[in-house]
Amino acid sequence: MVDKVMLSNKSTVNSIFRNVGFLTAGRIGNALCSFIYISLTVRTLGLSDFGLLILIHSLASTASMVSRMQSWQTLIHFGSEAFARKDLPLLKQVIGFSIRLDTLSAATALVLGIILAFAYGHMANWSQHTITLAFIYAFCSPFMYTGWMNGILRLSGKFHLVPIVDFSASIFQTSAVIIGYALHLTLGYFLFVWAFARIIDYSLYVYFSLSSIKINIFNIYAHAFQNRKWQLAGMWAFTRNITLNQTLGSISGQLATLIIGGNLGPTDAAIFRVSRQIADAMATPAQLLSPVLYPELIKMRDQNNWKGLKKLTFVMFMALLLLSLALVVASFFSGGKIFSFMFHTSIDNASVYISMMLIATACNLLLVPLDPLLTVMNRVRFLTINRTVITFLYFPALYALTCQMGLYGACLATLMCSAAVLASRFVGIWLFRTDLTASTS
Repeated sequence: MVDKVMLSNKSTVNSIFRNVGFLTAGRIGNALCSFIYISLTVRTLGLSDFGLLILIHSLASTASMVSRMQSWQTLIHFGSEAFARKDLPLLKQVIGFSIRLDTLSAATALVLGIILAFAYGHMANWSQHTITLAFIYAFCSPFMYTGWMNGILRLSGKFHLVPIVDFSASIFQTSAVIIGYALHLTLGYFLFVWAFARIIDYSLYVYFSLSSIKINIFNIYAHAFQNRKWQLAGMWAFTRNITLNQTLGSISGQLATLIIGGNLGPTDAAIFRVSRQIADAMATPAQLLSPVLYPELIKMRDQNNWKGLKKLTFVMFMALLLLSLALVVASFFSGGKIFSFMFHTSIDNASVYISMMLIATACNLLLVPLDPLLTVMNRVRFLTINRTVITFLYFPALYALTCQMGLYGACLATLMCSAAVLASRFVGIWLFRTDLTASTS
């Protein structure tokens, strides 16, 4: 029996790293495309107009992130057992609930994106032409979230399809930017490219997710809205708490970019955003553990394998800790060179900015095994409360430090916020340690 459990745990770890390998391969391709199309866009538009592109994209992204429900986690949390025992009627009901969540999110994102485009544009004293571009770009915000589709792909283990989808959108974006660079096209064209890449990504996710479970799109949508009042016990409470926790974490970067853009201007906003993107790119393989790890922890919960769950969490945490230390060292020596390549110019203190952002990213990486662990322990409410408190303290601190210390202060505030969130997770695991002890014994 012990050997069987050990083999199962080993198989789980192998599965996790195999799926992370698929996602990493796709992200490497996307990162290469990203370096190309960002650097060419900067050279075509100039740093100021590129900053406007980043701000307009951030407005639509913020609308999407604020409005989105974490439907993929709901689908996996409540549909994992139904999928394992091939209970198709129950699985279709769980998928239908997730589709209704995403439809509500998409409608809200569109309305909020339009409001943000006009409100922020007037506050930042943009020209009427730029505000109109931001208004049009808001219509792509409903296509920025692929919640239920991602849930199906992760539940069915079709991780190899994700890099195909993402890389297809990146290839289009890179090719279109090369054309824009060659023809010296303007901001409106590049915004169209960014928006259409999101639509391509969304459409391919719909196709592959439904193909993987062999359900017709018309049938699944008809089923979703014919049974619109249906839900399992605890679904709304789980979705509400996990959504608030994830949304606050996701939008902080977008709102930070907008705050810096309003305070320091589009050029510094672009430097802050790209510093964060470089840090995220360097940590990409580790970040991809999150969507792979959560379904496996849910399976262990369903199998009542709490000992294996604890061991897997510890192994992943230590691996991420060692990787984070290596990345921070690497960023200090190579970050400035990457920055110079992308912007085609030298930026003062670029390595310092990237190193600070990478330390913040490292703190976020260490949440990858801790957040799912607390979620599986049904401590989502704890995650939500401390994330809410820290986030609402972060924005005043960001504004104050940015006013006092410029871009360095913005990076420092971001680092302090990420470190505080990580510390709160350790507190949570210590407070609720008896949950796992009781479950294991």
